[in-house]
Amino acid sequence: MFDVSIIIPTRNRVPDLTRCLESIAAQRQIDDTALEWIIVDDGDIPQEVLNYYREIAQRLKRAELVYYKKTRPGVWLSRYEALTLAHHDVVLYLDDDAELDDPLYIRKLMNTYLQDESIVGVGGVAKGLHTTPLGRLLGVLTCQMSTSPGKLSPSSLAGSLLYWNETDTMFETEIFHGCNMSFKRESLRDMLPYPWMTSYAVGDDLYMCALASKYGKLVINPQLKILHHESPRSRDRAGKVAMATAVNHYYLLNMRKAGASGYLALMWTLLYLTGKETLKRNMGAALGYIKGIGFVLNPFKNKYREYLTD
Repeated sequence: MFDVSIIIPTRNRVPDLTRCLESIAAQRQIDDTALEWIIVDDGDIPQEVLNYYREIAQRLKRAELVYYKKTRPGVWLSRYEALTLAHHDVVLYLDDDAELDDPLYIRKLMNTYLQDESIVGVGGVAKGLHTTPLGRLLGVLTCQMSTSPGKLSPSSLAGSLLYWNETDTMFETEIFHGCNMSFKRESLRDMLPYPWMTSYAVGDDLYMCALASKYGKLVINPQLKILHHESPRSRDRAGKVAMATAVNHYYLLNMRKAGASGYLALMWTLLYLTGKETLKRNMGAALGYIKGIGFVLNPFKNKYREYLTD
């Protein structure tokens, strides 16, 4: 039987985090499982709130709360640094605005790992995600989605997760949804504090999937459903997110040793997103994508290549 370290990066979203922790405390049939709740704080949580969180943890038979105050900002660093604090076999990453909708979520998660020892990562599904036939066609044509629920798009984007609520059986995947993903801790041994993964680290979940998949299978279990409230508070500006989309997916293609077609697909995706945001008059995002295109086209930008070699 596995024990679980639950890692929750957070930044100034106390109501969201409280709801998340209360949903964990409502889990059932886990008396044989030790839970380590690791709050990785990029903001400021009052002491009286932390005291309440410790009270919540005591509702479970074998749970303890670990509070870690960050000194360097960024979601990727939160995920990376938390691994040094985790002691258990499985690490479950939840967003602070996620809510476990099933009191048997953790029991089902453990049962999934026990089915096959070659599984090193298990992901779940956020309720409400969906796409239409027209949206699917547009996603494929603009290289934001593949035609398979478990495959990255040609440009390395994860739009195919929009298919997941249409499935009811477990499947292998290259993609996890970062709000609801878990790994065997040892499969993340190659994680590094990538210097380009700063601030709102777009695609950080995909990096973790790429690293872990070297050691075994990744699967999606559609029974592991959460509510993802997608709180807007403390998210970065649209221009920064757009630029990060270009930079982070460029380096993800590097990590995956993609061919020229992958970089061409990324350029096509970024051009489409630029046009889309321009038509919506979201000029901050459009400018961010334009800067991202400039980054991809710049042949002298690869100062971080040493991080991507084996």
